[in-house]
Amino acid sequence: MLKKLLLMLTLIFCFTLTACAEDNKEITLLYIPMDERPVNLDYVADTINATSFNLLLPPEEYLPHIKQPGQVDKLWQWLFDNCSQADYLVLSADALVYGGLTPSRIHNLDQATLTDRVDKFNQLKQQNPDAKLYVFSTLMRTHKGNTNVAEPDYYGTYGSRIFQLTALRDKAEIEGLAAAEEVKLNQLLTDIPGDVLTDWYQRREKNLAINRQLLEQTKTNVMDYMILCRDDTLSYSQSHKEYRSLTEEIAALDAAKYNSFPGADEVGLVLLTRALNDAQGNTPAVYTSYAPGRGANTTPKYEDVTLGESVTAHIVAAGGKVIAEPEQADLILAVNTPEDGVIGEAGSAANVAEPKRTTTALVNDISRHIGKGRRVAVADVALANGADNSLMATLANQKLLPQLTAYAGWNTAGNTVGYALAQGMLSQDIGEADRLHLLAVRLLDDWGYQANVRSQVQQGNINKYNLGPDKGPVATEIEQQLKTFATDNLKDFPIDQLKVDLPWNRTFDILLEVEP
Repeated sequence: MLKKLLLMLTLIFCFTLTACAEDNKEITLLYIPMDERPVNLDYVADTINATSFNLLLPPEEYLPHIKQPGQVDKLWQWLFDNCSQADYLVLSADALVYGGLTPSRIHNLDQATLTDRVDKFNQLKQQNPDAKLYVFSTLMRTHKGNTNVAEPDYYGTYGSRIFQLTALRDKAEIEGLAAAEEVKLNQLLTDIPGDVLTDWYQRREKNLAINRQLLEQTKTNVMDYMILCRDDTLSYSQSHKEYRSLTEEIAALDAAKYNSFPGADEVGLVLLTRALNDAQGNTPAVYTSYAPGRGANTTPKYEDVTLGESVTAHIVAAGGKVIAEPEQADLILAVNTPEDGVIGEAGSAANVAEPKRTTTALVNDISRHIGKGRRVAVADVALANGADNSLMATLANQKLLPQLTAYAGWNTAGNTVGYALAQGMLSQDIGEADRLHLLAVRLLDDWGYQANVRSQVQQGNINKYNLGPDKGPVATEIEQQLKTFATDNLKDFPIDQLKVDLPWNRTFDILLEVEP
């Protein structure tokens, strides 16, 4: 009798799981990324396809490639042709208005053309009133360095000075300038050609006008949810100045329909996660644990708010809620921060594997939560542009890496937090093999490549911003080094085949294909 009862309960349980999976399969997401980089397209698709939901993507040839804009008219046509199949539309305004994130910084489109494209969101909502429309747009960044890889050509010469100029203008409005700063401002105005500043500022004015229109559409319920990404927005910069200018428009918005935080490349995955949480009626409870020291009060590089503010905004944007105690948490977000709050670079010689007080304490906390059966996602933001070797070595020594629910440690703090949260939240709908695969990709990329292999590769006689004919040999070298890294550090992960590509012909980011 007991055996029959157990068999009946097992069948009911299996039927319930199958029915839930079939129900989920009926939910379809349509996604248009801001560009075709792996963090916006391939890794996002891998994550969503690991769940039991459908994902619609446009043909990749419609998307931008580096400075080449996407085929905007074809993207819109594809969107209108396919939107009736989707329950949730997660759309990059940068792709649909300018042709991509980088094209938004270099285009010569007139305001009327841009406005006509924004008006198509109204048409889209009218055609699909029942579909949820989630849109993300980027407030144009103010890059600090002299590089024109993803900026106008003149930025290679004047980029640093343009940044300094706008930082002083922003500071002047907030608190005023010292006499020496006034002198510096006037010198910069002399040093930078007038036509360069005119071109740069005019394009920014268009971007600001477009974001105002998108915010108005959110206010009038065209958008069901909007995120205004703040890309590389330091406390004093043109980006920070422009965000301050939107105070009135933002104040008029329903907080349940709008969010903004530092970041950009993680936002597509964050909004897709929100869509899936909304579709299932979920509001995941997230408890955040920081390493000792400044913790939540850390202000990351490239960002203009504290980490605590950014983490909270990302949790809410992904459809979750913040809780103060771990006992009722659906997910523990363990955040690795530097004790003094000063974030360095992962590629520096200071990024060593020796244990630190902060990383040891955080890993002990992670171990305790995992021991109690809690799901733990790690956001490794102690260093920019890669993992903290001290944290990773300590996790590896305690055999905790394969037990993590999710991990991220790439580029900016916002990028890392968004990925760790999204993959952590979605893990409840992801099988064990897929969890390990997604985790292995992030560990290989963020820890193996970004924090270690990349700096070694860049020591060679190559142009890291434009590899040219060196692309093939460099990709092969990265591949070999990562295979060795996996053998030495990731024995518990099913990594049989590993392939590397450099989609933007530079060393900054790679595309990893990992097969068990």
